[in-house]
Amino acid sequence: MSGLIDWTEIPDGDSWELFARDFLAELGFVIDVGPGRGPDAGKDLIVSEQLRGKLRGRKFSWLVSCKHYAASDKAIGPDLESNIMDRITQHKVDGFMGFYSTMPTSGLVDRLSALEEEAKVGAWEVFDRKKIEGHFVTTGLSKLAMRYIPLSYARIRPIQKLFGQYKGMHCEICGVDVLKRSAREYADAILVWAMPKSKPNHYEKLFISCKGQCDTTLQGRLGANGFMTSWEEIQDLTNPALYLKNFLTYMNALHSRHDTYSDEAHAVMKQIYISLGQRTLREVTQDDEQRYRDLAEFGL
Repeated sequence: MSGLIDWTEIPDGDSWELFARDFLAELGFVIDVGPGRGPDAGKDLIVSEQLRGKLRGRKFSWLVSCKHYAASDKAIGPDLESNIMDRITQHKVDGFMGFYSTMPTSGLVDRLSALEEEAKVGAWEVFDRKKIEGHFVTTGLSKLAMRYIPLSYARIRPIQKLFGQYKGMHCEICGVDVLKRSAREYADAILVWAMPKSKPNHYEKLFISCKGQCDTTLQGRLGANGFMTSWEEIQDLTNPALYLKNFLTYMNALHSRHDTYSDEAHAVMKQIYISLGQRTLREVTQDDEQRYRDLAEFGL
């Protein structure tokens, strides 16, 4: 296995084509011709998307070539991806898309680039194992993962769109989404609470900051405006147990009233809990969402 996902969980080429169909549909492509048994004349799928200009749009179709060599870890080169132009011409498509469980060779990349430069193909794209993996880690695609790669899904705990819309966590200084970063690597970011030096038990503001230079810049700004700070490690809050502990600690602090929180800081904290919940809570099912809507109607 190379990476977070073990692509050998998908057992054969037929299953890989079905996975490609469902994955591309999740990304918004229209499946014009799906996979099927028997001779496919050099194509596995044909998909399309709508390209939009300022005044009008047009359909752009892709020939999708699926290659599943995860078991041998064989890279996909021109020897395995032959007669590209003949296939594009035969199926009357605009672009070529490789969908591979391994990686393309530099020879294949050079070949595809040359075809585009010579205007023989409108565009080309390769979804290799790393690019496909990236979508699962940062976007979720939970139902797809549970169907095709259940063992890997249990390991990676991807970000979930709890109610259909992703909510990021952006550094106050550089704007990077530290929540997405936490799914791929160490978050390397903190929550920064700001309290007036004259009122150290009042939490006036709350910020998200990368460690290092961003934190130094933020601390400088706050200090110059009369604030002292405290901080919490965001990576810890992607741990389900520590997430719950932090949530309960915050509730206890609100109840005790020893410390006070501004409306602004409290609103930010609520949004942070929602965003972090996408990393720590299980996926919301249709039944869960319907129950949520039912209770919301009664103000519960």
